[in-house]
Amino acid sequence: MEDKQETVRQIRAFNRFYTVLLGFLNRDYFGSGYSVTETRILFELKQGGQMSASQLIDMLHLDKSYISRLIRSLEQKALLTRYPSEKDGRARILALTPAGQAEADRLIEITNSKLYELVAPLSGEACDGLCQAMDTIIRSFGHADL
Repeated sequence: MEDKQETVRQIRAFNRFYTVLLGFLNRDYFGSGYSVTETRILFELKQGGQMSASQLIDMLHLDKSYISRLIRSLEQKALLTRYPSEKDGRARILALTPAGQAEADRLIEITNSKLYELVAPLSGEACDGLCQAMDTIIRSFGHADL
């Protein structure tokens, strides 16, 4: 039991460190003008093409009303559009607009640049160790598809 308690303590310490390091708690993620959640929605739509709000809710484990507000905001900014699903008339499909595609690309570049700044001083061996540690975390929690 003691090992598990220490594991939980270390996970929590890591989470506190990592969320601050990458600015996940900031309203303005990496100075992008968007929250982490808005950035993630744009990224998922960029990666997955089109999807329903329900798919985003399931994927990101977000509250329906919260994601609805974010979608509405991104739609008002002309970054995404909604249209009726051909398969289910009640469902609405989300897709990035050309401006949304460009913004998603910009956000990906900002994130990649900031992460590169973090790993730039590391040796190749240290980068390998970091990648192995992250792979271990993913495998340990059984979410290799994330």
